[in-house]
Order: sequence, then structure tokens, then C-alpha cells
Amino acid sequence: MVYSADNIAASTSLQFLAYRCAAMATFWTYDYACSFEEEWKFLHRSRWNKVKCLYIIARYVPFFLITTDLYLNFAPNENPDKCRKLINVYSCFSLMSIISAECIFMLRTYALWNNSRFVLVAMVSASVVSPMPLRPSSSRSVNESGNYHSIYQH
Repeated sequence: MVYSADNIAASTSLQFLAYRCAAMATFWTYDYACSFEEEWKFLHRSRWNKVKCLYIIARYVPFFLITTDLYLNFAPNENPDKCRKLINVYSCFSLMSIISAECIFMLRTYALWNNSRFVLVAMVSASVVSPMPLRPSSSRSVNESGNYHSIYQH
């Protein structure tokens, strides 16, 4: 079987992306393992509030996001429906991660600006108008043969 230069370039790009995701998952897991005890103590001492919930979501949802991404990159999947479901799960994790991190950013900025209503209105307006949370779900798709692929290139 003869492969075209475009097929080889696409395959190399996807393989590079998969290796990059695996390396990122390795370092992220190492970071979680190194800081878990200190973080556990911090979380138990602090009281439960909205910011703590946002922090937990922003801190731990990327772990599930990366796990789903690694599964999509490395597990052979011939079923297009299963692949679409996994991509939907990936998109939900992406949205949860982005929205929680942005909320933390807005709360911190609001506090740094001495609870200025003008800054709050500007940030909330910008976040409502901005299409940024929609981007992660559009970067993944399933082609006609049922194979998962990402549009990101190196």
C-alpha cells in the first residue's frame, strides 16, 4: 500500500499531538502527586463556599479532560457513535474547566479592583459576548470512516 505525502504528514502530526498529550498528562499527574497532601490539608481547613467549589472544578476537571483526550488519541475506536459521545464528554469537561477558571479570574480581578461595579459589568459583558467557550468543542470531529481526529497541527 502506498501512502501520499499528505497522509504521512497528517499521521506524523497526529502522532506528535498524541505524544505531546501523553507528556503533558505525565507532568500533570506528577504535579498532582507532589502537591496532593498539602492541597488536601488546605481544602479540609477551609470552609465550603462558591470559590472553593470553583477551585476544585478548575483544579481537577483537567485531569478527566486529559484522560479523555488520551483515550481518544490512543484507543482504537471503530464505532462513530461511541467516538461522538466521547467527544461530547471531552467538550463538556472543556467547558467546565474554562468556565470555572474564567469565573475565578473574574472574582480575583473584581476583588483587586476594590469591588468596582464598572469592572464587574465590563468583565461579565465581555464573557457573555465572547465565543471562547465554544472553541474546544469545535476542534474535534469524527470523519466519515468513524475515526477521531483533531484539527490542531504542530
